[in-house]
Amino acid sequence: GNERTGIAGVARSKKAIERLKDIAKSEYLDGDPLINDNDFKRKVSDLEIDLTALEYTELRTLAKESKGEGPGAESSILKIKGTEIQQRITELTIEAVGSYASPYLTPAYEREGTNYFAIGPDYSQGAAQNYFNTRKTSIYGGSNEIQRNIIAKMVLGL
Repeated sequence: GNERTGIAGVARSKKAIERLKDIAKSEYLDGDPLINDNDFKRKVSDLEIDLTALEYTELRTLAKESKGEGPGAESSILKIKGTEIQQRITELTIEAVGSYASPYLTPAYEREGTNYFAIGPDYSQGAAQNYFNTRKTSIYGGSNEIQRNIIAKMVLGL
C-alpha cells in the first residue's frame, strides 16, 4: 500500500501545476497570455480540482494507516489518479510551450564540439523528456489496469 500511496505525488504535482501556470503567463496565444485563455484555464482548474480531491483521499488513507488500519482500495485509487494527474500536467506543459518542447535536447547542447544550440525559453527545457518519462508512472507500482482490477475485487467483490 505504501508504494502506491507515495506514488500519488501530491506535493510534486502541486509544484508542477504552479510551474505550469508560470509558463502559461509567459506564453502567448493570439496576443494574450495563455493563462487568460478560457480553455487552458479550464484544463488547469480541472487539474487543480482533481489534485485537491486526491490530496484529501491521501490524507484519509494516511489517517487510516496511522490507526493501524490497512490502506484498502484507496491506495490503488491514489496510484491511478496520481499518475493520471502527473501525465495530464506534462501534457498541458507540452501544450503551453508548443513547438519549443521538441528540440530541447539538453545533453546534445552540453557536448563540446557540437554546434547545437537551445531553441526557445529555458522553461521549455525538459518538457518533452518529462512528458515521455511520465508515461511509465502508470506502469510501475502495478499498472493502472491491475490497480483497477484490485479495486473491482476489493470494492465490488468481482
